[in-house]
Amino acid sequence: MSITRCASSSILPLLLAVAAIIISSSSVHSQQFQQPPPSQPLGDVLFQLLDKDKNQKVTLDEVNSQLNMLEMMFNPVEGAGGDDSGNDEANEYKQLLSGVKSAAPTLFNLLDVNNNQSLSKSELAHVTKFEKALKKGGGMRELLRDVFSILDENADELLSVEEIMDGSANDQVITKLSTRVHELFPLRSDADELKDFVTSSIESIAGGGAVVDKESVAKGMKWVDDDGDGHISKKEVAKYYNLAGKKFMEISKTIKQLGPMLAMFGGMDMNGGGGDGFKMDL
Repeated sequence: MSITRCASSSILPLLLAVAAIIISSSSVHSQQFQQPPPSQPLGDVLFQLLDKDKNQKVTLDEVNSQLNMLEMMFNPVEGAGGDDSGNDEANEYKQLLSGVKSAAPTLFNLLDVNNNQSLSKSELAHVTKFEKALKKGGGMRELLRDVFSILDENADELLSVEEIMDGSANDQVITKLSTRVHELFPLRSDADELKDFVTSSIESIAGGGAVVDKESVAKGMKWVDDDGDGHISKKEVAKYYNLAGKKFMEISKTIKQLGPMLAMFGGMDMNGGGGDGFKMDL
């Protein structure tokens, strides 16, 4: 099962999805350096890597340019002989990149606080805050629990197709979710400005299509519905959230270690390893 599906279809608002994906998408191939310099904040390193023309701002074109470059790196792998495990890993990253390319505009607009069509160093610092939120005591575990509880209208600790559909169309539910997300990630001046984002995040469970109906939501839930009972339990959400979180932390560590040196050469050619411990039980 791909990390892309694991992250992007989570009950957690899309920030988790796209952040985990975009960090994972930066891990391509490896370039080893002995004694790497002390790590900088994740947002600062991403700013260095993405600001290709070094004009102190990151545009969506620069983001897309890096994603296209990363995608091209995998093309020669297709049909190559040898151990199939290498191709499987390459295909996994290609799926990650595909997910990030579709989600990039949404993430970009979310981080573009002043709406000037570019990202500053301070705006990308929100990615650092997200990374910190994933760690123990950072608040992400509590946020995910609250999001689940708000959507769980009948409090049976299971999310049904109907509850997810109702949540995306219920202004009271959207207000509660937006307020809770804003408490941890104040990406706008008030929570109401996050309502559209939160709504689209819930609807993304249906695959991001134009039509959100029972069939599309049920289909979107299947990847996390391990027992096939037509519902999503807290245990199932925690399982796939942990997978995405661990991947995020591993690649985040590599980016912080190698990113500044790679940025000097205008490249983002690296692979992940290590990572801090990551575990969450709902």
